[in-house]
Amino acid sequence: MKKIFNNAGVAAFQNELLHLSSTEQQLLIAQIRADFAQFMMDHFDLHTNQITQINNMTTTFKTMLAEGIASTWESGYAITFQKDTVAEDDKPTVKDVIIGGSSVPDPNNPNVTSMSLDFPFSVWICYRTTI
Repeated sequence: MKKIFNNAGVAAFQNELLHLSSTEQQLLIAQIRADFAQFMMDHFDLHTNQITQINNMTTTFKTMLAEGIASTWESGYAITFQKDTVAEDDKPTVKDVIIGGSSVPDPNNPNVTSMSLDFPFSVWICYRTTI
């Protein structure tokens, strides 16, 4: 059953994931790495604005999110997740997605950035304030 994409829904999903067998966890981790947008649509009940925003993210940003989340789950941790917005109010022009973790070049391919993470990876979705 799909979870609501809010703090409680993400927490419930991660709790279930971390209690799955290693094989089942690896299947979900492989899914998020393979296609972040599809993973989100498959596992969360997303509002139309949220689907649009995910689909409009750059490939690089989606890859950073997917890798940070997947690596954290592989290490046995839940990501730190804070969402200050509600689905109906999600508008891409007034919302920021802030992630924790620093980027370092992949030594095997200098054109690709990989994540160097302090666990747990963190995602904070908040409204931009203007004065």
